[in-house]
Amino acid sequence: MSLFSTLLPIIRSVFSRWTALQISVSHSMGGPESQVKYEAFIEAFGQYLARNVRPSITISALEQDIQEYLDEILDEEFNTVLEDGSSNELAKLFIRYIQLIQEGKLVDVQQELQLQQSTTPAIQMSVRNENENDSSSSSEDDDDNEIREEEEEESTNGTKSQAMDVDEEGWVTVRRRTGGKK
Repeated sequence: MSLFSTLLPIIRSVFSRWTALQISVSHSMGGPESQVKYEAFIEAFGQYLARNVRPSITISALEQDIQEYLDEILDEEFNTVLEDGSSNELAKLFIRYIQLIQEGKLVDVQQELQLQQSTTPAIQMSVRNENENDSSSSSEDDDDNEIREEEEEESTNGTKSQAMDVDEEGWVTVRRRTGGKK
């Protein structure tokens, strides 16, 4: 199996939990074809990784290249500028996954992804619930869902700060959950 075909389900799993990207797609920040762009981004990123991961490149240089690639795609295709450091975290994560795959530890990567998938952050669940309940729910049900989602987010984040802010013009600022810079 090629590195590209091995990476595609991994990229899809990681991207499905990347809050900044999911908000961009769900709010059509990439235009009316945001979902199509999202799917194309998964393929293009897989090709990018398969083409650019070489033993001759230092890990720090590769990390920076991956981060710049992610930042550029989100900015150009989804009109999203990241200030939360998530692209750097993902660059490190993908390098670690590729190293594990090269060491023959694909099963370890798959187990980690399954564990992470079962603990999806409350923010993404809120976006999904909002989309699922758009058509046929009463306002009473919506109020109950909002309360449950707020409780889930509070219990998930504890005393940590919120992960995003919406300013008066409707812009969303995504921050680290650990209280990163604003």
